[in-house]
Amino acid sequence: MRFAVLSLGFADSLTNHERDAMEKILLFFFQPATNRKERWFSALWNAFLYLMGVLHWCLFFNWGRIPYELHDWKQSGSFFSFLREAVWSGQLPLHTDARFVRTERYLAMPNAPFSPQDYLLRFLDIGPFMVVNVVLLFSLGFIGLLLLQRRYALSPLTFGVLFALFNFNGHITAHLAVGHAEWVGYFLLPFLVLLVLKLVEGQGVPEAAGEGGFWARWRHGLVWVFCGGTGWRWSLWLALVFLGLFLQGAFHVALWCAIFLLAFGLTRRDCLPLLLRALLMSVLLSALRIVPAAMQFAGGGVDFVSGFPTVTDLLAALVVLWPPNQAQAWAWKSLGRWEVDSFVGLIGLAFLLWFGVAGTWRKGKPWRDLFVPIVVLVVLSIGHVYRPITLLPLPLVDSERIPARFLIVPLVFLIVLASLGFERWLQARRPLRPGQALYLLAAALLLAHDLFQHSRVWRVVKMYDLFTGQPVDLTSHLVNHPDPPYQTALLTGLILTVLTLMLLIVMAWREGRSRPESPQYRSARSK
Repeated sequence: MRFAVLSLGFADSLTNHERDAMEKILLFFFQPATNRKERWFSALWNAFLYLMGVLHWCLFFNWGRIPYELHDWKQSGSFFSFLREAVWSGQLPLHTDARFVRTERYLAMPNAPFSPQDYLLRFLDIGPFMVVNVVLLFSLGFIGLLLLQRRYALSPLTFGVLFALFNFNGHITAHLAVGHAEWVGYFLLPFLVLLVLKLVEGQGVPEAAGEGGFWARWRHGLVWVFCGGTGWRWSLWLALVFLGLFLQGAFHVALWCAIFLLAFGLTRRDCLPLLLRALLMSVLLSALRIVPAAMQFAGGGVDFVSGFPTVTDLLAALVVLWPPNQAQAWAWKSLGRWEVDSFVGLIGLAFLLWFGVAGTWRKGKPWRDLFVPIVVLVVLSIGHVYRPITLLPLPLVDSERIPARFLIVPLVFLIVLASLGFERWLQARRPLRPGQALYLLAAALLLAHDLFQHSRVWRVVKMYDLFTGQPVDLTSHLVNHPDPPYQTALLTGLILTVLTLMLLIVMAWREGRSRPESPQYRSARSK
């Protein structure tokens, strides 16, 4: 196959050797790695994407010079300042005198971060720490995307599109820009998608493309360890994902994921017992964060605002780039544009609809089972549809005042399904014609350009165009004092978390010993 660089103006000046080399480079973008050269190219491409992602977030957050006096940055800055003092003093962060919080009981606030990487505040100021924290969670998310690439043998081009849409869509960039620091938990969603796809498929890990040495077998083993089995091991990993979300303070994301899984369980009754058990284990494993919050805010939900005012607004949120200085210039004054921003661009939306919706519906069985939970969350994100659910006597359910945010979970699943559908489309058309290859590369470049434009206009230095603020003192101090109800809730949550973790580990270990190995894993291990 000739990827005709011949059509380029400078092609006549190239030697045949140079032309062949350029055609091979183009070819590498459109097929998964099956030999040593292709694996090297794929690794270099992935490294390039990762470094571009790190650079993006460093520039997005202005290298740590963050406007902590604006909007929700005041609360996030108070959290980080308080944690910094707790780390320096070597005390538990129990009570705070911060000005921009709802209660002095720090660990009873479900959106307050309390995660191992917070220890870095001992060495970093709160501005640089925010950048490092995002890069750390972005790196975890990148590992999750690599596992998806490995499991489904995605070509470099497909992986690049998946990478761009997941990491730089309008939802995550807009929320982080306005100071929703807990949204870093979003980057854990690839692991949830992996687990759900494993459950939907109901089979072992597909055999890795090609043969390889030690590192290829190690990567295959990593996929098997993470996704092998849909019993207790599956429940363990799901519970760990939810624990990670709660530790980042991303309880909103955790709740949306729970609604998605429950809606999926109602579609696939054969999976419902496993899902209910896994969600129960997830709640118990995260009890350290859930029990104090449930005690503090039981029956005291926030004022409901709205989801997307209309379906038209939902579609506009996907394709219209609203700059920050227009984020409140519309009829719904109580609903800032950053709350509904889900920008993927026109090309991104076409990609999701054609390969994610139409492609999965035609040829994506059993993935089409995911359409029901996707539709459920989309419907709940509209207007006041979710409002009656906030009246239920369930912990944290009444905390969702802006259900438009729900859209990001079905959007992430559609991004992954579209990537799988696009890869299937490529496989059916290999070898590609020269025109097809150039068109696809041009479309991918324009998609990346649109997402870059969104990040450029929503980076944190642009928040001065949206909010006004005066310099504030974010200093927060430890004011720990006897508080029996709060301390009892923390101790109860801690005991439940530890006991649940022990139970899950033991049951997953026993399941691993009693269950036969999958043929793919046994074959890979014997090489």
